[in-house]
Amino acid sequence: MDYLKRILLLSVMPLVSPEARELMQGVSLQRAADNLVQELALPSYADCLFFVLFQLRNALTQDCLGPVFGMDGSSAWRNFHKYTLVLELALRQQGTLPKRHFGSVKEFTQYLQDEKEITLDVTEYPIERPADKEKQQECYSGKKKTYP
Repeated sequence: MDYLKRILLLSVMPLVSPEARELMQGVSLQRAADNLVQELALPSYADCLFFVLFQLRNALTQDCLGPVFGMDGSSAWRNFHKYTLVLELALRQQGTLPKRHFGSVKEFTQYLQDEKEITLDVTEYPIERPADKEKQQECYSGKKKTYP
C-alpha cells in the first residue's frame, strides 16, 4: 500500500496548494497542529490528499473509513468533506478542475471536441424489474447473475 500511496501522491500532490486550505480554514495545517494537544490523524497535506483520494476510490462508509485512518467515523466524514473542498478549491485555482455539469448535449460535445479518446467508468446497479414486458427488455443487461 505504501508504493500505491507514493505513486498516487506524486501524481496529484503538485496540484494541491497549502494556500487553498489556508484560504478555506483561515489557518495553515501546521499552525492548527501546533494548537492541538492531541496528535493529528492526518498530519500533512500529503496525508489529507491520500485520505480524500482513498475514500473517493473505495467509497467506504464513514464507520469503516474512520478506523482505517485512526479516527472515529464522524471525524472521518468531517475530514473527508473538509479536504474534498480543499482539493476542489486547489484544482479550481490552478484551472484543472474538470467541468461536471452541462446545460445541453451541444455544450457537452463542444467541451469534448478536442479529445481523441473518452473513457467512461460505469457500474451497473440492480433496479426493480418492471411489470411491462417492453420495459423489461429496455432494462435487461444480458447478465444472468448479480455477482461476478
